[in-house]
Amino acid sequence: MRVGLRLGQHHLIIDLQFDGTTCRATIDGTAHVVVAQRLDATTLSLVIAGRQYRVDLARRGPERLVAVDGEVYAFTPETGGAAHSVANVAAPEVVAPMPGKVLQVVAHAGDHVAAGDTLLILEAMKMETRLTAETAATVTEVRVAAGDMVNGGQVLVVLAFDAEAA
Repeated sequence: MRVGLRLGQHHLIIDLQFDGTTCRATIDGTAHVVVAQRLDATTLSLVIAGRQYRVDLARRGPERLVAVDGEVYAFTPETGGAAHSVANVAAPEVVAPMPGKVLQVVAHAGDHVAAGDTLLILEAMKMETRLTAETAATVTEVRVAAGDMVNGGQVLVVLAFDAEAA
């Protein structure tokens, strides 16, 4: 079974092969053997590379929440289209990965950007983070300005993907 998930702006392709309580999970080409045991309706015990994990699962709308070692990850299942299309691989909305301050806005509405081009620079926890375009696109909207304080998950830039990249 093949599953496409998005974690923030990261795209994951997961191939799963089940054999009883053992699963071979290939994530972006890297294979893992997982031994899974269901503890209750929302809790799993997973053993991966000899290390045991307790995993709590929940749903929030379309998101699948996965809690491991005190960290919660929100995955969004991808539906429709080819697994490699730009619509599935790259998010049209660039969001702040964490709360911070916008230091510099590099791209502006109407600008054409290539994969890897810097859109803006965010400062969080005294570290600068460059937010970049994942693929060729046109910037349709910039929702922040230099000096703005932003929340984690806040939409900062909206892109329209180039037709040839889709």
